[in-house]
Amino acid sequence: MPVRLRYGSADIVFDVPDELVGRVIRPRRPPAPEDPEAFLAETLAGGLEAAHDACAGRTVLLLLPDGTRSMPHRTACSALAPLLRSAQAVNVLLATGTHKPDTPDNERILGILRAASAEHSIPLASAAAHDCRHANMIDIGETGCGNAVRLNALVRESDAIVIVAEAAPHYFAGYSNATKFLLPGVAAFECTERNHAWTLDPLATACRHPLHPDPARRANPVAEGQLEAARLVTAETPVFALTLGSSSGAVCWAAFGPLEDSAAEGIRFVNDHLVERVDRCFGRAVISCGGYPNDETMYVAQRSLELTQEAIADDADVLWLAECRNGIASSQEAVDNFFTPLKGDTAAYIEQVQKRYVMYAHKTVRFVRLMERLRALRVASALPAGTFPAGGMTACADPQAVVREWVEEGEPILFVDEANKLAIEGPAS
Repeated sequence: MPVRLRYGSADIVFDVPDELVGRVIRPRRPPAPEDPEAFLAETLAGGLEAAHDACAGRTVLLLLPDGTRSMPHRTACSALAPLLRSAQAVNVLLATGTHKPDTPDNERILGILRAASAEHSIPLASAAAHDCRHANMIDIGETGCGNAVRLNALVRESDAIVIVAEAAPHYFAGYSNATKFLLPGVAAFECTERNHAWTLDPLATACRHPLHPDPARRANPVAEGQLEAARLVTAETPVFALTLGSSSGAVCWAAFGPLEDSAAEGIRFVNDHLVERVDRCFGRAVISCGGYPNDETMYVAQRSLELTQEAIADDADVLWLAECRNGIASSQEAVDNFFTPLKGDTAAYIEQVQKRYVMYAHKTVRFVRLMERLRALRVASALPAGTFPAGGMTACADPQAVVREWVEEGEPILFVDEANKLAIEGPAS
């Protein structure tokens, strides 16, 4: 049986006897509509009147995903054009969070947005990627845990905010959703760092969020802080969100409305389509992030391991397909706080981080905890020779040979594609 998985901009096809294909898991999305712009126009229709009243003749801030996310930016901008055209001025920010703002992918997206604005007569005043270190910031309040919320000043300079967000599981914030586009999306670095310190809490896991329909799954300190920050904004400024489900950049589902309503609809979509349960854990697994940009760096690709680990048995052998064409992370600070510690005394580093969290260190902690469970993590990537060993990972130059080895052993194999975009719940969940 051929099993096709994404890697970078291509596919890898594994030929495995049917009886050894333990499970092939992919996101179960609805089929993409033939006319995505008409589909989005229909989605927007229900909430357009309220949004138009908030935006017409006013200054609007449009927040969009950055280049680390696969998002149909042009389609979304075209669909929102009737709303954005009514504004006096539109400022666009790519919600980069702590990601590097000046990247080729971000420049490409900004070019798409400028062209779409000209095409649809949108009164574009500015278009930029948020810079968490150097942007003009403004204090908007404090969360219940004492985090002083500092956001890009354009948030307070706007009469209305429109967010385009993807609905997906998130391994420590519960879900990728529109509330995250404020904190961490356009927040100051220190504000995000304080929020992310809660990632070490056991409740900071996938599919837990204060907007979850099940009260038993609403506790998540990271998501709670992000929602509190969003509510500080919405207390003074109307915020609307277009939440999308997409596959390889094509829209397959959408919801539009006030921020929290749209985010909650996205959570329900994820629960229905992007959460899978397994009835057993596997000792052999091939995990694909879903190709570029989901595996653009190891920092981004790691989500796939976190979101699928409940399907992986203790002492398992895992083959990870993560091209990482842009290296370990987009900044040297992220490399230093995330990957470099894996090469040293990890126990001492984790003890230090638990006393005083530093940004990006949660990834180190989670990698170490995962590697303590695994027998091997073989990484098929474009990373240069000498990157490994680190944290128990080993480079894999021939992923086909690994799978052939497992076939000879007669072990059933789990295959997961687009693992960055789904969550797997184990038999004990």
